Amino acid sequence: MIIKTGYELPLILIVGILHTALLKKVLDTFLPAEDKSRLIWKLAFAGYYLLTTAAYHIFHISLFYEMCNLAGIIGVTCFYRGAWAKKIWISMVYFCLDTGTGLAVSFAGSETIRMQQSAISALLLLICTAVICHIPDPKESREKTLDKKQMFLLSAIPILSVTVFWEITYGSIGRLTAAFVCAVILILNLCVFYLYHILLKNYVRLREQDIYKQQTIAYQNQFELMKESQSRIRALRHDMKNHVLALEGLAKGSKTETLIAYLDSMQEFMQNPSEHIYTGNEALDSLLNFKLQRAQEELKKVETDVVLPEKMNLHSFDFNVIVGNLLDNAIAASVRTDEKYFKLSMRMENGVLFLFMVNSCSGIPEGICEIRRLSEKSSPEHGIGLSNVQRIVKKYHGDMEMHCKNNYMETEIMLYMKNL
Repeated sequence: MIIKTGYELPLILIVGILHTALLKKVLDTFLPAEDKSRLIWKLAFAGYYLLTTAAYHIFHISLFYEMCNLAGIIGVTCFYRGAWAKKIWISMVYFCLDTGTGLAVSFAGSETIRMQQSAISALLLLICTAVICHIPDPKESREKTLDKKQMFLLSAIPILSVTVFWEITYGSIGRLTAAFVCAVILILNLCVFYLYHILLKNYVRLREQDIYKQQTIAYQNQFELMKESQSRIRALRHDMKNHVLALEGLAKGSKTETLIAYLDSMQEFMQNPSEHIYTGNEALDSLLNFKLQRAQEELKKVETDVVLPEKMNLHSFDFNVIVGNLLDNAIAASVRTDEKYFKLSMRMENGVLFLFMVNSCSGIPEGICEIRRLSEKSSPEHGIGLSNVQRIVKKYHGDMEMHCKNNYMETEIMLYMKNL
């Protein structure tokens, strides 16, 4: 039986504040916050504080308290963005750290120390949180999510940890042995965060490699187009003398219609059917021709209207991320519809690049689309996702909007090219 002292309740209230602050710190490190008012955020964490503090004061460390704690942690994560697999994983790992610190102090300490075990366990949890938040992930990594298999493997350790906690709490195991097991579990759950960090770095590296690979293939495709166009020019130049004689004869004979038809056939011969875009900018032409060639092969109707200057201060990697991902997503959505329609329009006016894209789609509610929702639904092969496309647009002080109307998705982007 634990002896209660007069300062135990104030101590529990203070420790509850520390627990709530540590939970917020961990969630802010790994998840992007929802766009909600500050009052809602205060109410969410105040609810967690009241629930866990009351449960701990009444039931101390017990099954009911742990259930309330886990429910409160998961409830607070609902106010953050991100895939549910990632939310549940973070909730479970933090819950294991919280529970493990409490049990370790409870089993390791004497009866006297156990009266202050809430404060000691909170200090131990503070150390764990400091270690976790020291992981140097960039802020934009909060938007990224690993695939389901990786998240399942990461979740296996905290799930097994909960099972072990149950066994040592209600099983017949020595106190020192139980304390040692809790310490080992704490270390394992801390290692899970570092494992997540490593997997995330590899994920980002693979996505970047995929972008560069697509860029290389696009350049190769553009090179083949240039070779074919040069071959057509050489062929036309070889027969130019005969063409000039034929045109001269038609002009002298006043056969205007025949002359125009002959000129049209020469122009048609000069055109490369695989070259959909030609601006003179190799980075832009190679990417667009590569993507539009795929669109021509898979869709019924493809329209393009691209008028851009040859020289633009353009960062090819960022442009590849923006346009490449948008075209991939648009083509993938159009393929699943009966219309199979796609339109791309790009223009440059007063140093501002305007991009307008329309594609047929299905299963998307009408109105302005939340880009993060579409990003969570998009498949991994679509580059780094719409959320990172939006991040790059904001990086250059641009704007991006997507809205659906009559089963057609319209995407509008404005970029200030002076910053690119």
